[in-house]
Amino acid sequence: MYSNLKRLAQATAIASLWTIGSVALSILYGCHTMENMDAGLTSLRGQPYQEAFRVLSFPDAESMIAHKRVFTWVTRDAGSYTVPTFNSGTAYVNGEPIYVETQGTATEIYDDHCKIDVIVGSSDMIEDIKYDGNIGGCERYARRFRPKAQ
Repeated sequence: MYSNLKRLAQATAIASLWTIGSVALSILYGCHTMENMDAGLTSLRGQPYQEAFRVLSFPDAESMIAHKRVFTWVTRDAGSYTVPTFNSGTAYVNGEPIYVETQGTATEIYDDHCKIDVIVGSSDMIEDIKYDGNIGGCERYARRFRPKAQ
């Protein structure tokens, strides 16, 4: 029984390290992604609006606000998925420890979204760009601004 407990402890430690490593990489990747987004969109200011089309593809919408053309790109992917859960504990029966492992499921929810507005003046030049979203939604656009490998 001791060897099973030891293996369980080792597996839990490995899973914990894997989780910590995955979270750290996600944070680092996310920062890099949003930095690409910020720098890439900023580089479009002062350019003809067709440059935004070249980089981001055709927009999802076009509108007029305060005599300015606004081109909008929107992406959203939301849903849920089920993941397995594992819990272990110790119960005491008549003073004797009993090691208990239970399995179950948990539902995880995600909502990846991104909206980019490119504001174009009467000279057909990009005057301003605004965006809102999270890493999951904006990554597809940020990827287009990644620095090229030398």
